[in-house]
Parts: sequence; C-alpha cells; structure tokens
Amino acid sequence: MKIPDWLSESAPCTCCTISVGGKKNFVEKTLVEIACMMERSIFSEKYVSAKGFLQSIDPRVKLITILLLIITISFIHKTEIILGIYALTLVFAYLSKVELFFFIKRVWLFIPIFSGMVAFPAIFNIFTPGEPLITLLQFNRTIHFWIFEFTEISITRAGVLGALLFISRVATSVSLIVLLTLTTRWTDVMKSLRTLGVPQIFILVLSMTYQYIFLLIRVVQEMHLAKKSRTIRTNRTGEGIEKEQNWVASRIGTVLMKSYKMSDEIHSAMVSRGFHGEIKSHGTFKIRNIDRVWTIFSLAFITGVIWLNYLV
Repeated sequence: MKIPDWLSESAPCTCCTISVGGKKNFVEKTLVEIACMMERSIFSEKYVSAKGFLQSIDPRVKLITILLLIITISFIHKTEIILGIYALTLVFAYLSKVELFFFIKRVWLFIPIFSGMVAFPAIFNIFTPGEPLITLLQFNRTIHFWIFEFTEISITRAGVLGALLFISRVATSVSLIVLLTLTTRWTDVMKSLRTLGVPQIFILVLSMTYQYIFLLIRVVQEMHLAKKSRTIRTNRTGEGIEKEQNWVASRIGTVLMKSYKMSDEIHSAMVSRGFHGEIKSHGTFKIRNIDRVWTIFSLAFITGVIWLNYLV
C-alpha cells in the first residue's frame, strides 16, 4: 500500500506554526524562577544529605546555637568582628560540603536590593552628620527640608561606617540562616522548634505555608501552560504584551478561588488520614559527643565575641 504524499511531507504547517526557540514571556519566566527558587530552598536534598560537618549536628543544638549567634550579632557594634563571623560562616559552609559560590550568591543576591536601599540614605550628611568624605552639592544658603537644615550634600564618614555595619549585620545573619536551611531538613527544623516549646499551631501554619505556596505556584504554572497550549500563534508585539497582562489580572481571582477550595480539600484529606490538630513526626533526636563539642565551641565563641566587642 502506497503512503500518500502529504503524509511523507516534512515541511511544517504554515497555518499553525509556533516558534519554539523564542524567548519566554515575563509570566512564564517569573513562574519558573519562583518555582525553582522554592524547590531549591526548601525541598532540595542536595546539601542536606551530604556528609558534612553541620549535617552531623543535632538539629536542636544547631538551631539554638545559630539563634544565639544571630542575637549576639545584633548587639555588636564593630564591623570587623561581624566580618570575622561572616568569614567563619564561609568556613563552615565549606566544611558542610556547600558550594561557596552558590552560598555567597544566595546571600548577596538580595542584600544589596533590600538592606542597601535602607542603608543608602544614611550615608548622607542630611541624616547622619559627620566628617564629609565626598561633597556632592554645595549651596550658598541654608536649605530647609522638613526637619532638616543643611548647606551642602555630602557623604559622611559616620554614615558610611553605619551603613557598612548595618549591611554586614544583615549579611552575616542571613548567611547563618541560609546555612541552617541548607544543612537541615525542613521537617527537622519544625520538629526542633516543637521541642523548644514553640506553640504547635505556629509550627503547623509555618510548615504547611511553605508547601502550600509551592503547590499553589504549580497550579498557576499549569494554568499558564493550559492557556499557552491553546494558543495557535504567539504575538510578540505591544498588543500581545498587553493581552498577556490582562490575562494575568483576570486569573488572580481564579487563583484565589482555587486556593480556597484547595485548602478545604487538603484539610479534609488530613482529617481522613487521622489528623486531630497536631502533627506527629517519626524519629527521635539524640545528643552525641559532636553536639556537646559544638555547643561548647559556640558558647566559648559567643563569649569571646562579646568580650572583644565591649571590653577591648
């Protein structure tokens, strides 16, 4: 039997050809990046299952010592001491088999955006008077702006030092938190909070929120994929972008309705499986010699840091 010519043709159909190699639109890129970030941050087992130093420490001990370090950092007013603690976090990241480039990038990707924006106005003499380092503008008269009076706009030494202190505090604290989440399973963190006396309802809400956000992002991705699979041709003009934005706005209400319905379904599924308001986790933690050594080292280190900060 002879195959018809039109079945053996390899040329694509001109009426419904879709460009495959084009760039992703802003909706698709945003959804993919958010989903990947959540998956890497919470559900990744790459570093948790590694045979590193911090992975071998009891999660309860690790959580308490890191929280004590973060509290200590908030009282330190010497930038060089904080930078020393930050250097120590890099050492522990290396000992815990965490890629240093990934660790540094994860911390410093958002710090310049958030803490930098907060600290930036403080470097000027309008908010932080002091010895000027760089004079940007100089006026012939006194300028009155709200409650401020100034004759020039300059970057002061005290402002720069204060901004560096603030940014270094944030960077070091975030580094410790990232180190905790990278080397500890999320379920172990929640269980450690419970053993420390944190209310069960708080742990329940916190543990389900992260997983629920991830699940909701997947639902939005599926909605966008369903819409994209029904699109014959992608319009990349300004009108196409406007239609894409209108589609996003129109789906916000749909996502809220789906999330509300999903919450009822999840609760019903949990109740049908024996949930009575308290999450029961299997397995127990056991204090070992390495946990005792880590605790002694952490307390001695915190004591030394406080001594250097206040007595030297």
